[in-house]
Amino acid sequence: MNETFPTLHEVLILAAVAVVYYLVLVGCAQWLRRFRNIQFGRFFHVFAVTAALMDGLALSGWTPPWWPGMQLDFGALTILFSTIPAITLINRGLWTRTLPDGKRADAPKLLADTTGLIVFISVGLIVWHVMYGHEVPTSLLAGSGVAAFVIGFAMQDLLGNILAGFALYISKPFKVGDLLQVDKYRAKVLEVTWRSTRLVTSDRVLLEVPNGTLVKQPIINYNNPDSDPAFRITINLHYNVPPARAQAVLRHAAETVPGVCAKPPPRVLLKQFADSSVLYEIKFHINNIKARSHIMSEVRSHCWYAVRRAGMEIPYPTITLNQPVPEDTAADARIAASAALRSHAIFSFLSVEQIDNLVKHSSVELFALAEPLVEQGAAGNSMFLIVQGSAEVRVKRDGVDTAVAKLGPGDCLGEISMLTGEKRSATVVALGEVEVVEITHHAFSAFVHQNPEVINRLGELLVKRQQENIQHAAKTTSGLPIVETKESVIRRLRSFFALGE
Repeated sequence: MNETFPTLHEVLILAAVAVVYYLVLVGCAQWLRRFRNIQFGRFFHVFAVTAALMDGLALSGWTPPWWPGMQLDFGALTILFSTIPAITLINRGLWTRTLPDGKRADAPKLLADTTGLIVFISVGLIVWHVMYGHEVPTSLLAGSGVAAFVIGFAMQDLLGNILAGFALYISKPFKVGDLLQVDKYRAKVLEVTWRSTRLVTSDRVLLEVPNGTLVKQPIINYNNPDSDPAFRITINLHYNVPPARAQAVLRHAAETVPGVCAKPPPRVLLKQFADSSVLYEIKFHINNIKARSHIMSEVRSHCWYAVRRAGMEIPYPTITLNQPVPEDTAADARIAASAALRSHAIFSFLSVEQIDNLVKHSSVELFALAEPLVEQGAAGNSMFLIVQGSAEVRVKRDGVDTAVAKLGPGDCLGEISMLTGEKRSATVVALGEVEVVEITHHAFSAFVHQNPEVINRLGELLVKRQQENIQHAAKTTSGLPIVETKESVIRRLRSFFALGE
C-alpha cells in the first residue's frame, strides 16, 4: 500500500463511504425538516462533510502522511460541529410543544440560545480534557469568577433584562402572535430575545421593549384568556330622548356591525347625566382583534346613522344662562301675618291696605327647635307674628324659669317693645321649627311717618292694654303698676318715633 498516494480501490472506498455517509446524514436532516419541522443550519453540512471524511478514511485503509498529526484536531472539530444539530434536537425536545389545536408553541429564543451555549461550552471542555488531556486550571476558574463579577456589575441592566426574559417565559403572560397593550402602544408580539421583546404595531412600526421594563408595567393581552375581548365606546344624546328608546336604538346599531359578536350581545348602559347631554356606554365583543380600530369606527358610524333615522339629537356642548327672577316665596306667610294683624287688639283699627303694606316690607324668618325668638331683659325693636309652629313663653323670677304660656299660629309677641322701646318682659323659645313674620321698629316707623294719624289710636289702645294688665296684676301681686294717661302715652310714642309735638 502506498502511503503517499492511495490506490484506486482505496479512492473508490473513500469516495463511496464519504458520499453515502454524507447523503445519509443529509437525508435524515431532510426527513426531520419535512416531517418534524426541525430546521438545521449551514453548520450541519460542515459537520456532515467532516464526519463523512473521517469514516471514509477509517474504512478505506489509506492513511495520508499529514493525517496522524491532524487526526486529533480533525476529530475534535467534528465533535464540536456535531453539537450544533444536537443542540437543535435538544431545544426542540425541551422548548417546543404542540398546542391542543395542533399549532406549535416555541419558547423564547433566549432559552434556546442559553441551552445551546451551555451545551457547546460543556462539549468543548470535555474535548479539551478527554481528547487533549488538559486540566482546566483553577486559576482560570477563579479568574473567570472575578471576571464574571466585574462583567455582571457592568452589565447589570442587561442581566436584569435576561432574568426578566426567563420570568416572562415562566409566567407566560403572552406568546408570539398575541396582541398586547403596552403603555400607550398596541402591538403584536414578534419575538422574545435575550434582552428584549420585539413587537410590531398596526402601522408596521417595530417596537423593541427591554424585558426588564416590560415586567414592571401592566400588560393587556387581547388574546388571553378570550380571543373575543370586549370594548366600549360612548355616545351623547339629548335629555329629551327616553333612555329605554335610546338604549334599544344603540343596541340594534351595534348588532348590525360585521365583526361584533352576537354572543354575548352588545349592551348599552346609561353612564352619566352630563352637563348638556346624557352619556351612554356601548359594550360589545369583537371576533377579530386585528380589526379592532375598524370595527369600533363602524360601531360609531352605525350609531350615528341609527340615531339620525330615529330623530334623536346628538347635542353640541352648550351652556345655558338663566337669570333668576326674584320670587316672593313667603307670600303665604305674609297673608297669614296680615290676617293675624287684622284681628290683633292693638292693630285691628288699621285698614287692610295699611296692614298689607306694613307686612309687605317685613321679613319672613325661621327659628329652629329650642332657639329663642326673644330673650327676657333684651332690648326690643321688633315684633313677631307666628305663621307656623309653636313657642313657649318663659319668665325668669329669682333665677327660676317658669313657663307661663304657649303661642301658636296667629299669635303675636313683642309688640309693646317695638312700639315703646321697652325691654323684653319674657323669653320665648321655639318648640320646633317656627316660621314668623318680623315687623321691625324701622319698618313700623316708616309706616307711622306715612300715616301719623295712627299715633293717637295707638295711644288709646296702649292705655287700654295697661288697664287690662292692672286687673291681671291685682289678682297675682299686692302692688299695682302706675297707669299713664292717654296724653303721656301719645307724647312718648311721638317722641319714640321722632314725630315731634
